[in-house]
Amino acid sequence: MESTRTGCKNIKTKTVIKINMKNEFGLKIKKIRKDRGLTQQEFADSLGYAHKSTINKIESGLEDMSYQKILVLLKEYMLSAKDLFDNTEKEFEKIDELIEKTTKPQKDSCLVYIHGLYGNSGEANFYSFLANKYDVIGLDYDDGNPWEVKDKIIHEFSEISKKYRNVYLIANSIGAFYAYRYLSSFKIKKAFFISPLVNMRKIIDKMMKKYSITLERFKNEKIIVLENGQAISFDFYQSLDNVDHWDVKTHILYGQNDKLVDHESIFSFASAHNCSLTILKNGDHYFHTPGQLKCIKKWINEFMFGDL
Repeated sequence: MESTRTGCKNIKTKTVIKINMKNEFGLKIKKIRKDRGLTQQEFADSLGYAHKSTINKIESGLEDMSYQKILVLLKEYMLSAKDLFDNTEKEFEKIDELIEKTTKPQKDSCLVYIHGLYGNSGEANFYSFLANKYDVIGLDYDDGNPWEVKDKIIHEFSEISKKYRNVYLIANSIGAFYAYRYLSSFKIKKAFFISPLVNMRKIIDKMMKKYSITLERFKNEKIIVLENGQAISFDFYQSLDNVDHWDVKTHILYGQNDKLVDHESIFSFASAHNCSLTILKNGDHYFHTPGQLKCIKKWINEFMFGDL
């Protein structure tokens, strides 16, 4: 699922604006930032983006900005829509209507999707088959080291939760790790974990062994960037000794041939947290084939409505 792309436009809070006139929108964003003497990172922080690279992509015309972020921009810098778009009044009315739809919940329940590494919030569109009962929302966060994205994950989930009476959760791979480590204090009706990273400490241990990193070196250097570009943090590693407080009713879908999460870890987590565990025969860590995606839908429908 991490590598799956649906090709659909994002829904609800993630509706995007397509800019067709070269990079006029990006240039306006850049001018707004420059006029205020802000660096890309400072500008990113003010809008709730985790990394300056997102701003760079927007300014270069390589990435769109969601209506949700445009609302933040307008409010933060006291701008009007005319400062961003060269549209007619009729088109402005359409923009206002769409913005209202993306910010006003249409239902009292939502389904929040947290993507895995190298994924994106647009993957939430895969779950649009549930949109007749729930607002389906992809949680917006940029990939980063687990200890760096914590505050972003909590903030975004908090903002979403405020608008709904009932919140359901689907999380994939490291997204599930973020859920059970960072979101246990929230009221979540039910959670669905797909290929969850349930033993991060063991995964880091494997990395250390692969790259011949001793515990002493790890402790002294604090943060080590591995040959593959990944970083590991000793403080984060130590924090994994703390017991998580996850007690949400949870269903797990796990691939029989998952090479990243071993059987012992998944069985132990499921038992400790009283989770249902469904094992997909011949499945690996990443579910992406038509048959596997069909199984995900069947699994979601069964446990979303079958065990109320």
